[in-house]
Amino acid sequence: MNKLYSLDILQEIAQGDDAFVQDMITTFIDNVSGEAENIRKLMDAGEWQSVGGIAHKLAPNYAYMDSESLYKLAAEIEMKIKNGSDLTEITELTRKMYADTLVLIDELKKTFKLT
Repeated sequence: MNKLYSLDILQEIAQGDDAFVQDMITTFIDNVSGEAENIRKLMDAGEWQSVGGIAHKLAPNYAYMDSESLYKLAAEIEMKIKNGSDLTEITELTRKMYADTLVLIDELKKTFKLT
């Protein structure tokens, strides 16, 4: 299985500052875990425009973590909601993004020994 992320972008921005990388990872986990939970609740409530808004908001976070698969999922969800695509497909994509986000957060917490 491919990793859901890479730290290459963060490390390039940090220019050797490991504390910066750690802070960015902590910030990512804090921000994204809350938004992932919001997406799950909004999806369950059928509030698709709000799901699309959060997917749009999450995409840059995924980009910083070099998580191409999650970035593409977020962009696809946003596009399909805007275009009024089939809700069954949107629901499946959103569930996948939610599940993969939880896996990513868990991997980061384990790798960086965060609680």
